[in-house]
Amino acid sequence: MAVRTLAVACALFMGMCIVANSAPADMTHAFCKIIWLFGLQCDQVNMAIVTQMKAMGSYKLGPVTAASIQANHTSGVGQIESVNFSMVSTAMSLGCHVEGSSVSAFWFSLLDNGTNYCNLHNVIQGSGLTKAPGFVEFTNEWLCLGVGLSACK
Repeated sequence: MAVRTLAVACALFMGMCIVANSAPADMTHAFCKIIWLFGLQCDQVNMAIVTQMKAMGSYKLGPVTAASIQANHTSGVGQIESVNFSMVSTAMSLGCHVEGSSVSAFWFSLLDNGTNYCNLHNVIQGSGLTKAPGFVEFTNEWLCLGVGLSACK
């Protein structure tokens, strides 16, 4: 049990360091970046994300590899966001570190009331990954504009 606790503590610390050092690439578009940790193998996480995106219907999948998933999301009002997930195995393949990002295509959507957060959150929640062992989510208003205003459906 002590080894598992140490592994989780190390993963949390690494995740916080990554979040603290991350910066958005483009400050003229609404964006969201989230980091998740899962106590599952990355291939299971990848399959769950792809399956959920296909089931939702509002995502058009682009290239999918073992390490990344690229897609476009079209909202109910026709707004388009670029959605990406990248994943890497954590220490000794005990889990999976996933970085998700969603960026609006239009410059005038800077304040999106959490749309980009919901694009990512709804996939992870709908896939059941929020109930996976070791699930942890890292984000904040600096990495995810409007996260505090989001009301995901």
